[in-house]
Amino acid sequence: MSTPGPSPSSDGRPHDDRGPMLVSVSWGLTALASAFLGLRLYCKFNIRRGLWWDDRILIAAWCTIVATAAITTVLVNDFKYGRHDWDVEIYDPVRFMVVIYSRATITITAIVWTKTAFALTLLRLTTGMTKAFVWFIIISMNIAMGFAAMVPWIQCKPLAKGWIMSLPGTCWAPRVGSKIWIATGGWFSSHSLAIGHG
Repeated sequence: MSTPGPSPSSDGRPHDDRGPMLVSVSWGLTALASAFLGLRLYCKFNIRRGLWWDDRILIAAWCTIVATAAITTVLVNDFKYGRHDWDVEIYDPVRFMVVIYSRATITITAIVWTKTAFALTLLRLTTGMTKAFVWFIIISMNIAMGFAAMVPWIQCKPLAKGWIMSLPGTCWAPRVGSKIWIATGGWFSSHSLAIGHG
């Protein structure tokens, strides 16, 4: 039996709310990541092996994943995030934009750190040119994605103009940031495939 779509209200527009589902999925995936990390650390300590750099970076990545889920919850609870544009309640535009920018930066950081942790694990299993290639991927991927993570904070001068448009200053054209994210996303994806099939 198919699930009926959102029924339009008297103004002819749908007003369905995907916020609760967004929060549930975010925390559900965080729980899975927590279980994986917990099992990994348990096995490490159980066989009396110390933590290496891949473990430490994975722990840092887990912290960013938790932070992303927490910020998503704030957006849903405080700004009705997950609803249509006309139902989002931006009562404090400055706080909203700062939270959105923070979420973008932390999410990108979480993604690249998890892949970096895996690449560092591969360093212990490779030699010669393969090891050098893995190092190239680690360095170039972190530079590219680090730049992408900083886009929200460097696209306007002064910084505050990013959320207070009335301030004097300049910002990049609206599509510049999106193009940078698309380009770095493609770069990251190609590196992910290289690591996964190397």
